[in-house]
Amino acid sequence: MSNITFNDECVHVVFLGLPNVPGIAAEIFGALSVRSASVSMVTQNTMRGGRSDLSFLIRKERLDEMITVCREISERVGGQGVSFATEIAAITVGLNSPEDSAHTLAKIFKALASVNVNIEIINSTSESAICIVSLTRAREGLEALKKAFA
Repeated sequence: MSNITFNDECVHVVFLGLPNVPGIAAEIFGALSVRSASVSMVTQNTMRGGRSDLSFLIRKERLDEMITVCREISERVGGQGVSFATEIAAITVGLNSPEDSAHTLAKIFKALASVNVNIEIINSTSESAICIVSLTRAREGLEALKKAFA
């Protein structure tokens, strides 16, 4: 069985419409590091018009502080705003074999679809796949994955 973990104490933070130039992410994470913010699942997407979105997860217990900090950072670097999704959960599935990752990912998508759980975001490495799903459906998704990988 794959190692499957569940975290409903996370928030998805998205810096929207950042200038797509070197140094912006360094400034964001530098400012967060000064506040000892713990981040995971960092993703950056380049958009049209020379802008990009940068997202990551933080611990829910730090949300109030991070809202203020992230908004200040976004304004300072010329971003178009920040969004915070709090009604999410992260389900992580450990991948047993990097060579078989496509099969494992197909199994994850099939298991979650079978209980009508939509994946909001997925991040896969050779070691694990992290699925961000709606908090209202997360427990069903967790049980479906446990069953699929039993």
